[in-house]
Amino acid sequence: MRLSLKFRILFLLLMIVTSSLVSGCLSRRRAIPENERMLPAQTVSRTALFQELQEMSQSIRTMNARVTLDISAGSNKTGDALTEYRQTTGYILVERPGQIRVRAQAPLALATVFDMVSDGKQYSAWIPFKNKFFVGDTNAPPKPGNPVLNLRPQHIMNALFVDIRSHLANSQVRRMLEEATAGRNSYYIVQFIDVSSADVELVEKLWIDRSSMHIVRKQIFTRDGKVETDVEYSGYQMFGEVAFPQVMQIKRPIEDYSLKITFQRTALNEQLAADAFRLDKPAGAELVQLEPVVARF
Repeated sequence: MRLSLKFRILFLLLMIVTSSLVSGCLSRRRAIPENERMLPAQTVSRTALFQELQEMSQSIRTMNARVTLDISAGSNKTGDALTEYRQTTGYILVERPGQIRVRAQAPLALATVFDMVSDGKQYSAWIPFKNKFFVGDTNAPPKPGNPVLNLRPQHIMNALFVDIRSHLANSQVRRMLEEATAGRNSYYIVQFIDVSSADVELVEKLWIDRSSMHIVRKQIFTRDGKVETDVEYSGYQMFGEVAFPQVMQIKRPIEDYSLKITFQRTALNEQLAADAFRLDKPAGAELVQLEPVVARF
């Protein structure tokens, strides 16, 4: 009996040791490097988030900015000035809700590459190297193979600011909030959906980085679900109480061009000159009237 008892005790101890070793092998912990850990994610209520978006929507009235413009199009065989001057310096003037002026200058020589003005309904564009002055509806159809004319000032206006007020005022637009992760970042994704017809339509998506609570991406969609505008924002800086990104990457897949705006100097909510958005046709320039918008039924 004694030998049997000793054997049982030894067997039990052996089982305990073996179990500990196996368990230790299976549960071995590895320290996650700092650069692989998820960034801290802030949490806000749905009500607070939409209140912040509303305040952001009306925080900027005017803008006077010196910028660098990096332009690229799907084809480099158009013969346009943008092929030669892929990167230009320039100015962007804005008076919301609709006034915008974008002027680009060639590097070194500082000659005007283009000067465009829009009031939200009509836009004018002076392109010296063509000696043409274009006038048209801001929503006129794009010109195939012509990145200069497809670079509409209203496209830039829509990309510069996040403004959800029109969505909130439309009883047919619903809003949805979801959470997502990508890499080390956590996001709130706000979607605005038009339910006015049987086929609901995605209108706009906003991506909010929860580590900073800054909007890092904005997507606008056409009625048939295609991406019309895709903007990425980075390099936020504070201007008084207003946070504004200093780098914007704008993509327009339908017109097949992209524009990167890097802000060199930015002034917000300051008084602009009375003639800031006046652009007259130069003497001798050819007037070109762009096609009007065709109504959709």
